[in-house]
Amino acid sequence: MKKVVLAGLLLSSSSVWAQSCPVSVPNDIHVNDGKVSVYEAGKPKLVIDENNNVFIDGKKLDLNAMQQQAVAAYSNGVQEFLPQMAGMADTGMALASDVMDQVSKSLGSEESFAKVQTLIKQYGEQAKAKFYNEKGEFVMPANTFENMDTQWQTEFEQAMKQLSVESMAGLFSALSNEMKNGEINLTEMQSKFSELKTNISEQVQKHSKEMAAQSNQLCTSVEGLAKEENQLQQLIPQLKDIKMFEQ
Repeated sequence: MKKVVLAGLLLSSSSVWAQSCPVSVPNDIHVNDGKVSVYEAGKPKLVIDENNNVFIDGKKLDLNAMQQQAVAAYSNGVQEFLPQMAGMADTGMALASDVMDQVSKSLGSEESFAKVQTLIKQYGEQAKAKFYNEKGEFVMPANTFENMDTQWQTEFEQAMKQLSVESMAGLFSALSNEMKNGEINLTEMQSKFSELKTNISEQVQKHSKEMAAQSNQLCTSVEGLAKEENQLQQLIPQLKDIKMFEQ
């Protein structure tokens, strides 16, 4: 049963993605209402507005048509791909919830797993909230992936332990009720438990592959943005000291 919990959180955790994608984020990146901003010391250093105008320290750059076109393509890519990091939390939460829902329905005891479902939703929302500020802006924090390997990993492990306890409690509660009602004996309970573990393992493997594919695709997209940023800096030298990504 612990595998369910591990997978549920693993699916909604971006730490796996961070370990396999060689891109770092040196500054906070804000994305909101068609605007992309790079923050330094809590203030916007670089802003690309909804009309693809570029501002550095509040001063607008005079761009030619080629530069403007390159900025537009880059800004669109950032707005498309970065928020998908937060979207992975939603996907992981949905997949973990789906696995638990199948388990509870197979036992005819959805109420036994109500707390587990609540916790999955809670942790999924907490993971997603790491990418949004109080204004509702998407924010990719500086050193995001380094923090995933340290602070976020600690939170991940604590949540995993709590979900493990609650999942086991829900499972034994459901099976115990069946025994009390004379529906199964101890041997049958053990057999059913084994069957559930096998089914869960198969579901976890399936969903893990789905998330791995999504993570790899997102990584490729962000690596592409990093390369595109280098090209943009060649076109607009003023941007060289204000980085969104580093490889």
